[in-house]
Amino acid sequence: MQEKYIEPQITEYLFHKATKNHTPICGTFELSPLCNFNCKMCYVHQQADDLKKMGKSIKTPDFWLELARQAKEQGMLYLLLTGGEPFLYPDFWMLYEELVKMGFVISINSNGSLIDEKIIEKLKKYPPARINITLYGASDETYERLCGIKKGYSRTIRSIQLLKEAGISVKLNCSLTPTNVEDLPKMIRYAEEQKLIIAVATYMFPPVRVNMEEKGRNHRFTPQEMAEYNCKTILYQRGKEYLQEYAKNVIENVGDIPQINECMEREGNGVRCRAGRGIFWTTWEGKITPCGMLPIPAISLEHNSFAQAWERLTAETAKIRLARECKECPNQSICNVCAGMIYGENLDLKKRPQYLCDYVKALKKECGKIKK
Repeated sequence: MQEKYIEPQITEYLFHKATKNHTPICGTFELSPLCNFNCKMCYVHQQADDLKKMGKSIKTPDFWLELARQAKEQGMLYLLLTGGEPFLYPDFWMLYEELVKMGFVISINSNGSLIDEKIIEKLKKYPPARINITLYGASDETYERLCGIKKGYSRTIRSIQLLKEAGISVKLNCSLTPTNVEDLPKMIRYAEEQKLIIAVATYMFPPVRVNMEEKGRNHRFTPQEMAEYNCKTILYQRGKEYLQEYAKNVIENVGDIPQINECMEREGNGVRCRAGRGIFWTTWEGKITPCGMLPIPAISLEHNSFAQAWERLTAETAKIRLARECKECPNQSICNVCAGMIYGENLDLKKRPQYLCDYVKALKKECGKIKK
């Protein structure tokens, strides 16, 4: 049985305190939308030709370093570097080393396919707190179908082995879709064999940042399938007894339901998580948003200092009100719907996210079978 990843208590305390005080303790730098994968469900992926057609370019290291300096003055301690694929950012190593020297606790999101001995040597010199590797399947064939890349699995597991041998902390993430769902038991077994935590997501956010016409859609499960595979994931990772307790909680609408959303900070019909209150996301275009899945409000850093942008972001985030049906719904302790989910489903924060409502109904039905 695999335990889920739990942040150290001091980290949880710091994040809770920062969120309460509106201190930007954690930031994400989305260095580039460019990636060597072409995943069917991705929310940000762009090709180099796409950027040229849009007349846009990625930000320079000077932009990111100045942002880091200003954010540090406002309280930023934790920093996540992501993309796209961050190791494709042209000046990644110069930028990374300078950020390390500034004292941040740095994590990196990567698909893992580009990590070789040369990269390992550089990471050993300045080890990150953690590298988060996304596992998209348990075979090269699955990777090719889902991500459009040959030998993706072989390259990824080799990278994971190199990271482990170098003593660099690794956490696995998995985006579960109809294309890779048959690989779920193998992916969990691989994580257990490697003694690594794997976080499995069964909900895929609609990629509205790339194309607003994709609202409410993605390469994802039906609500009924999502409920089924959510329960199977819990069974594979935590065991039968834990699943039965989970099912009991779902049916009775009691307690804090695990597995759904771990960063909830409060109830009500405003933004319930840390987004735009203690954490922020910086897009590759140079705008800060509450998180990568909630692209509004978006404050440009071209015309604002970070302090000004953060003040505006927290003020505008505080004004957000979610659908009344969500606030009054008796199932909200199960659903734990967030603003990013609602926006992705509707492009309207005041509309009920029907996909998630259908999912909760299906989850209760699925849990009814388990409880028996």
